[in-house]
Amino acid sequence: MDSQDTNFELKHLRSFLVVLEEESFTRASRRLRLGQATISNHISQLEAALGAVLIERSSKGFSVTPRGELFRDYCVSLFAGLDRFKGEMGGESAPLSFTVAASTVPGQYLLPRVLPILLRSFPGMKFRLELLDSREAMEMVKSGNADLGLTGKKVSHPSLVYQKISGDSLILISSAKKASPLSPADLLALPMVGRERGSGTRETYDRALSSRGISPARLNCVLECTTTECVKQAVIAGVGMAFISSLAVQDELARGLLKQVPVKGLNITRDFHALWMKNHRHGGIARRIAAVIKENLP
Repeated sequence: MDSQDTNFELKHLRSFLVVLEEESFTRASRRLRLGQATISNHISQLEAALGAVLIERSSKGFSVTPRGELFRDYCVSLFAGLDRFKGEMGGESAPLSFTVAASTVPGQYLLPRVLPILLRSFPGMKFRLELLDSREAMEMVKSGNADLGLTGKKVSHPSLVYQKISGDSLILISSAKKASPLSPADLLALPMVGRERGSGTRETYDRALSSRGISPARLNCVLECTTTECVKQAVIAGVGMAFISSLAVQDELARGLLKQVPVKGLNITRDFHALWMKNHRHGGIARRIAAVIKENLP
């Protein structure tokens, strides 16, 4: 690299790392909530400042250059050092704003139950809630764009700390007035409404079906949804059956809009976890908030 002016901002480095992690400008744009043109401009500014090509673009995608690989290692090291420094300097003082990245069920059906308690426990703090799928919520925490994550799945990572906060069960629902028990094999002949890949709900029921010898790929999934509410409304409309969190359909079951369909030999349970980054500047606060959430959920 030549000795050009190497002034650039941390947001440029963040865009570069996320593009490489996602292996896609499109997915990086979604994760960072920035336009693709903005992210592309960040990369171009980095390359101009460094006097080196970091990413080779083509109509078929992109590849990382050797200098790009070298610069990635530098960026990872830099952000790790910054996180450690912020953690050491930040102490235990509560931030004015605290971002929670949550998957659908804990974000919509668990966190609201304890928010009044959290607001009393941390006076003056403003909370921001980002609803995503489990994979995206974890990535927001890992990238430093969220202080705490709430998800329905746990993926081991050396930089993440997990705390179980609650449990859940997945049930099969239908709009039919009568719901006769089914066997797992019966599901293959029925129209199904499913969640998208990356969803903790989908990963849980896929794993449960596989354990009963049913390949999830063989299900007749006529609609794939990115939210639990979409799944509920599709089933109510008669599109098909769906596996869904029991927490999400308590009202609809009570009102008779949905019926639970027993599946012989299939009992699907999972845990919800809070997660945060080790050495995060708000790690102590994240741990305390997770403890409050756990203590006030069934």
